[in-house]
Amino acid sequence: MQMDGLSMGPNSKNIVLCQRKKLLIQREPSQVFQRVTIGSLPDNVLLDIFCFYQVVINLKVFMQDRPWDWEKLLHVCRRWRYIVFESPIHLNLQLFCTEESRVRKLLDIWPPYPLVIQFNYDYTDLPVVSEWDEPEDCFDPTDNLVAALERRDRVREIQVYMAKAPDHLCEQIVTAMEKPFPSLRSLSFRSVDDSEVLLELDDTFLNGSAPCLRDLSLWGISFPSLPLLLSSTSDLTCLNLFDIPEFGYIPPETMAISLSWLPKLECLVIKFESPIPSPKQRNRAPTRFVLPSLTKLEFEGESEYLEVLAAQFDAPLLNEFAMTFAHQSVFDIPQTVRLINNYLDSFEAYSLTLTFKSWNCASITFPSNITHRFAFPPSYVWLVMCKESDHQVISVTQICSQILLFRSGVKSLVIECGGLVDRNPTLWLQLFHSFPSVQSLQIPAHLEPSIASALERPTEGSLAATEVFPSLHSLSIVGNMPGKTVKQPIQSFVAARQRSGRLVAISRVRY
Repeated sequence: MQMDGLSMGPNSKNIVLCQRKKLLIQREPSQVFQRVTIGSLPDNVLLDIFCFYQVVINLKVFMQDRPWDWEKLLHVCRRWRYIVFESPIHLNLQLFCTEESRVRKLLDIWPPYPLVIQFNYDYTDLPVVSEWDEPEDCFDPTDNLVAALERRDRVREIQVYMAKAPDHLCEQIVTAMEKPFPSLRSLSFRSVDDSEVLLELDDTFLNGSAPCLRDLSLWGISFPSLPLLLSSTSDLTCLNLFDIPEFGYIPPETMAISLSWLPKLECLVIKFESPIPSPKQRNRAPTRFVLPSLTKLEFEGESEYLEVLAAQFDAPLLNEFAMTFAHQSVFDIPQTVRLINNYLDSFEAYSLTLTFKSWNCASITFPSNITHRFAFPPSYVWLVMCKESDHQVISVTQICSQILLFRSGVKSLVIECGGLVDRNPTLWLQLFHSFPSVQSLQIPAHLEPSIASALERPTEGSLAATEVFPSLHSLSIVGNMPGKTVKQPIQSFVAARQRSGRLVAISRVRY
């Protein structure tokens, strides 16, 4: 060891260490280990801690759709209360108004912070008011909503849920929302009613303008004037239209024009309450526009509606897709396929699952290449509704045969069946011709005879075994075969493949 140019031996080193320990012992304990309490932190550090606390709380209440409970910080001490009140924007301070809040009193007490309104009105679950109740214990929940809506310049978010609400309540709410809400960023309006009378909005809703709106969700509401409102919402990122009633129908051409005004749109959901007559086919090819931010698309209704709509825009970033088509005899969806081709082209290989369900519907599912923070990776899904179980295989074949990228991309094919399905081998053979690159196949045991028969069926004078699944090397049969197990068809298929120099390994998974 060297010190000041002099060498030191082991003994000298120990002497130096002992001297240092003595100096530490002679010091005051507070000088050796200085304790730091939260009260000694400067205001800017406390503010950063509060901001971090806000992020953590927001993650915990992510599924509760409500602001964070910042009021708790005010009860700690006067200094904390001062820091919170001095940083309303930094801490995103908002007032939470519900049907149970004393809104008028709340607005008189607190500073003019932005308002988040969450109003749940279920006529079948209202509290019973007794004549013995004190006046302060009895309040009108509708008055709370109206009182909050009166502060239009402060309303940031509105969530309204009404179940079997009386007509006069709907009129009160709609009337209160006929004026502009310049700061409104999120609007969710849901009406649930068993009767034929549903809530209807006209062009006076929000005064036909919502320039700051970013999220719009409507359930079971007729809003024919929606395109007028969308013309003012250029910052909209999410548009959800659920259970669109028949008298709230918006033509696909009109909807497309409205979407062209939304360059920041990321999520689009269009679901009709019941099948609506298909629009007339147009011969004129529309001029396409681009939705550069759209990543998610969900649709439920007639495929012709989506075809007319999809023909008018491109979505290069689309990576989440869910379709539900109503029953129809023919599925012609070239424009829908065009929308997802960019996504499919990014895969060299992927797995496809065909599910034939017990309620006369079939689904086509293939995985997505994105991940979510709060959910499992989503999938592309087609759900096809059928009136008869014998139409499931035909419908799925019509859709899969139009997606040419399936021919080279699908390496693993899984067939699941939860109910009745057509066992005609010819129909299964037509379906299998859409997947010539399949290497791994999984089938349910009770469909083994039909599928084996399809694989062995001659096609145009040549053996099907040499035409269907030429790259197949693995076949898995899942489940228990009812009654006597039929093995000969599968064994014949395997033997035929072996004679052609292609080996297929068979595995059985029993319950």
